Amino acid sequence: MRTVRWMTSGLAFVALLPAVGASQTSRPFQDSWFWGAKAGLMTFSTTTVSNHVAPTFGIDMLVTRSKGGLYIAGEQSFFNTTSAVQDNSGTNYRVAIKDMRRYTAAALAFPVNWHGLRPYGGVGFSMNLIQHIGLIDQPADPLLLPQVTSRMDDEKDRISFIAMGGLQAAIKRFSLFGQVTYMPSAANFLLNGRATYLLEGGIRYNFGTSIDRPD
Repeated sequence: MRTVRWMTSGLAFVALLPAVGASQTSRPFQDSWFWGAKAGLMTFSTTTVSNHVAPTFGIDMLVTRSKGGLYIAGEQSFFNTTSAVQDNSGTNYRVAIKDMRRYTAAALAFPVNWHGLRPYGGVGFSMNLIQHIGLIDQPADPLLLPQVTSRMDDEKDRISFIAMGGLQAAIKRFSLFGQVTYMPSAANFLLNGRATYLLEGGIRYNFGTSIDRPD
């Protein structure tokens, strides 16, 4: 239920964007270079916890063409919880995990423009790096410790497919945006309880053309 509540609140923010979309941008969207800042929430589950919600902050870059764009972003999520790894016999060992850094690249489509309002969607990949890990449960057999710690190190980072959708509203050179990102559960990753979702909002600034125009 907590996940439903924060996603509902975030979608309400996205729904407010049409109220500001009537202010048309004075700088063209096509062939532009946007830089932005964003904040939001990430929800995930692990082997040991369910529906954990973590605050997320980051920056992004968007290079546009007429109806498409390249999206690149980096963000930091803040949490302190647990997951688990297994040895070769299937025995679970709890692992403390803290914070995650995430880098994303995606191809986006902006199919329509409603007076400065542009819905968008796309697919891409993200590199997910858990910042701090520590073994909580020690193996009864000390000979298993290298096996368990090696498995823990292998599962602290993962490259994953992502799908995202959002809405951007232009106000002069600035654009407000809200977006949702879906990352499916990945095997051999410490955030493996279910799919991970991110709900983010922020502001982007149009710095101008992204191509060399003829004089």
